[in-house]
Amino acid sequence: MIFAAGSTAATEDADQIGADFGEIEEEFGRFLDESLTLRGPDSLGDLLAGADPPVGGIAVDVGCGRGRDAVRLASRFGLQVHGIDPSPINVQQAKDRAAAEGLDHRIDVHLGRAEAIPLPDRSVDVLWCKEVITFTDPIAAMREFRRVLRPGAVGLIYQVLTGPAMTAVEAHWLASQELGFGPARELRPADVEEAIRVAGLEIRQRVDYASEWGEAGQERDGSAGRRLTHAARLLRTPQRYIDRYGAANYRIMLADCLWHVYRMIGKLWGVAFLLRA
Repeated sequence: MIFAAGSTAATEDADQIGADFGEIEEEFGRFLDESLTLRGPDSLGDLLAGADPPVGGIAVDVGCGRGRDAVRLASRFGLQVHGIDPSPINVQQAKDRAAAEGLDHRIDVHLGRAEAIPLPDRSVDVLWCKEVITFTDPIAAMREFRRVLRPGAVGLIYQVLTGPAMTAVEAHWLASQELGFGPARELRPADVEEAIRVAGLEIRQRVDYASEWGEAGQERDGSAGRRLTHAARLLRTPQRYIDRYGAANYRIMLADCLWHVYRMIGKLWGVAFLLRA
């Protein structure tokens, strides 16, 4: 009798909840369609600009990849930029990009790692490090950043980290996947903050972008939705893609697509840290 009464009440509540939602569902959807004035990757430059980097100062781009950010640092801020990357292919492509942009007199590129930057102590005014920390020993990297930064110098670190909606099991699985950059670590924002603190650096500002970059990409060109569709196809018919591209490339593509999807739903979390030495 008690069970029956409880079930009836629960059903009535559910019916009312469903009816109430039905009245606002379409309006709710239209409201969700409104843009939230999203910040994209260019906003990192604005964040650095607020720290007044010295014109003509020395910058290091740690994990410079193919040199896009090194070019931006040199052209926007008038900095002398040292690009550092562990990949010889990236080093050469970054050099080629600097030359093509007419900036090879202001940009040089070297082999190196976040944990072993080939620059003297206290020689850097601006440190830039984007999407690198999860592929390092974070405490060793932060201590190396502290070593090369002059007193009062600024640093900007951006990283997509394990988000609040991702379980430890999911985070471990994603970190174990090969994305083409070598072994990764599972790091949450608190882990990065602790590494910064241990190294003796000061966090001047923390900016949680969360899913903003992904949303901005979706609004611009539908890239996030495309990744979701690709992930669904990869999961539904894996052998189709393995037969054509091989198992290793299949795994990289699946992990990359899921990375973009996870960033959109809070399982991954974009964070920038503006530092002071």
